[in-house]
Amino acid sequence: MTISICRFPERNKVPDFATFSSLLRITAKYEIPTVRSQLLEVVQDAYPETFEGLDPSKPLGESIFSGPTPHPNEVLNLFVQQNLTSALPMAYYMAARRGLDSLAGRDLPRRAMLSPETFQSAIKGFTGLREMELKETHWLIFGQDLSRPCSSSRCPSSKSAGPRASDAHQKVANQITDSPQSGTKVLQVLSLADICGSDCHGFCERCVAEWEAGHAEVRKRVWAALSDVFGLKG
Repeated sequence: MTISICRFPERNKVPDFATFSSLLRITAKYEIPTVRSQLLEVVQDAYPETFEGLDPSKPLGESIFSGPTPHPNEVLNLFVQQNLTSALPMAYYMAARRGLDSLAGRDLPRRAMLSPETFQSAIKGFTGLREMELKETHWLIFGQDLSRPCSSSRCPSSKSAGPRASDAHQKVANQITDSPQSGTKVLQVLSLADICGSDCHGFCERCVAEWEAGHAEVRKRVWAALSDVFGLKG
């Protein structure tokens, strides 16, 4: 059997998911290491193991495949079947981040149905991520350093913070975390202008900038914990 495949130097050169998954299975079954290594490069690029050095604008997950975008559960199933250990933490996250309806909705295609074991790990991870998201966001918004009070008299932070934080602080925290039905955005780059509007409930540019910078540290901590959160270390 002869199978030819080009390298994928650009994301728009990655084949559609059906072709990609077939090639991945064939190269494992018939032991075609050269081709398989090229496919695994695509996986490693789209499902990285580490946060360090990652461009925030870099497309990740199922969006890298050409053609119809596969359901993240389909990708997770493939990676579990192929035992792509290094890519599993990110694959689990991409499936869980869309929320419970996406993980176990009634209208899921058959290929997106998770096995009981995989589903249990995904639910456990989703719950853990939501707990981390709520805890880290609370610290980010309410636990700021008060030794440098806000210089803007109009900013809510100049009037109250910490235990006496204003309703505006709570609104920002609520909009960052959203609801469990919508999933989790804990690894998504935080843009308060996008989620709160350009006014951001009256907070000054310094507060907004510090929160967005602090959220980058949150993402780093969460990313490092993905394997533990989804029970993949043992």
